[in-house]
Amino acid sequence: MSFVGQSVKRSVRLIAIGLLLLLTSVFALAANLQGFRNFAESVASVFGVTRTVATSGKRDSALVNQFLKKNNNFLPPTVGTESTKNVQTLFAPLSGTYNIPGDYATLALAIADLNAQGLGGPVTLNVLAGNPQIAPAGGYVIGGTGSSVLTTTSSTNTVTITGNGNTVTASSALTVGSLVDAGFKLVGADWITIQNFVIQESGSNSINTPAASNNMTEFGIAMLYVSLTDGCQNNTFQNNTISLNRTYLNTFGIYSNTRHSSTSITTSAEVTAASGSNSNNKIYGNAISNVNYGIVFVGAGTTIAAIDSGNDIGGASLATGNTITNWGGGAALSGYLSLTGSNYCIFDNQQINDNVSFNTITSAALTQSVTTGGFLKNYSVANPVGTISTTINNNTVTITNNPTAATTGGVIGINNQGLSTLLSTATMSINNNTVQNSVLGGTVSTTNGLTGITNLS
Repeated sequence: MSFVGQSVKRSVRLIAIGLLLLLTSVFALAANLQGFRNFAESVASVFGVTRTVATSGKRDSALVNQFLKKNNNFLPPTVGTESTKNVQTLFAPLSGTYNIPGDYATLALAIADLNAQGLGGPVTLNVLAGNPQIAPAGGYVIGGTGSSVLTTTSSTNTVTITGNGNTVTASSALTVGSLVDAGFKLVGADWITIQNFVIQESGSNSINTPAASNNMTEFGIAMLYVSLTDGCQNNTFQNNTISLNRTYLNTFGIYSNTRHSSTSITTSAEVTAASGSNSNNKIYGNAISNVNYGIVFVGAGTTIAAIDSGNDIGGASLATGNTITNWGGGAALSGYLSLTGSNYCIFDNQQINDNVSFNTITSAALTQSVTTGGFLKNYSVANPVGTISTTINNNTVTITNNPTAATTGGVIGINNQGLSTLLSTATMSINNNTVQNSVLGGTVSTTNGLTGITNLS
C-alpha cells in the first residue's frame, strides 16, 4: 500500500475512534445504553472486532477496550496503555457480576471502578478462589468524597464483595503514624456487603509504639462518615476472618464511629443528622482474633437525634453470632473519640434499638491493669430519648486476667450502664448469657472483683 493509502486508512480509524468516544458521552448522558450498544457493535464490526462481552450485566466499555487494543497502532503516540484503561471511565455504571481476575485483574481496580462509575443495578464483585489480594495503602476505600457509590446504591442497587476464602493482606507501605488504616474502609457508603474474606496484617508491619511511629493496621473493617450528614447505613459484614496484631493497642476487628472524621480520630467532629449516623448495620458470623478490641460502635451524643440506631452484632441465632478470641492487651494507645479507657471486647456506645446476641468471647491470657470485660453497653455522652430498646442475649464470655498490681485489673463479663435518667420508654433485655471459666488471678492479692453481669441503666 502506498504512503498516501496508509495515511488515509489511519485518518479513517482516528475519525472513527473520535466519533465513538463523542457518541459514547452523548448516549451516556441520555442514558440511552441500547443506542450505545448498537453503535459500538457497528463500529466494532467495521474494524473486525468480535463482540465477546454479553449485554446481560457486562459493561460495553469492555468492547471498546478490545477495539482500542486491537487498533493500538493507529492511536496517537501520546495515547498508550493507561489511556485505554481510562476510556472505561466514560461508560455506563456497573451492573451484574464481575469476576476477579477476569473482568478486573485485582480487587483494587474493581473497587476503583465502582467508586468512579457507581451502580446501574445490583453489583457483585467476586474474587475467584485462589486469588489472594494485597490491599492498597490505607485499605480498600468504598465511598469517600466524590465517589459515585454514595448516590447510586439503594435497597435494590446493592454491592456484594465476595472473597471466597481469599486472603486480603494489609499493605506493607502504610503511612507512618496514620491511625486510620484498614483492610476495608467504608466512608459514607450504604448497602455494601463484605463477606468470606480472610483479612490480616502484613508481617512487614511491626512498629507498634509510640502511635506516632506506628506502621501498622488499625481496623479489619471500618465505617466512617463522609460528611456530617452522610454516614454508613444498611451494610453487612459476614463470615469474614479478621486477624491483626494485638500487641499494637490501636487494633480493632470491626470499628464504627460517628464522633470523628475519617481522617482525624482524636478531634471531635460529630454528625449532625440521622442521615449521618452509622445505622442498621449487621455484623454476622465473623471470626475475629489477635486484636485489642473486637467490635466497637460509637454513635452521636451531642446531637441526640443523630444517634446510631438498629445495629445488630450477632443476629438471632448461633449461626449469625461472632466468635472473638485472643483479644485484649490494654487501653488504646490513642484517644479514639468516646472509646472506653478500659479494655472491652465489644463496646457499644451511644446506640439505640441495638442487638448484641449469640457472640462467643474468649480473651487472651492477659496481665493488664485496666478493667477487662466481654461487653460494655454505655451512654457516655448523653442519654437517648423516645421509645428505645436494647437486646443482649445468649452471649458466652470467658476472660482471663492476672494483673500485677493489687488494686487494678478487675474483670466484668457483661456491663450495661450509662442510662442515668429514668426513661420509662426504654426496654433493656439481658437474657440467657453465660460468663464461664473466667479468671482474676495474679501473684499479688487484689481488692478488685470478678463480676459476671452488671446492669446500672
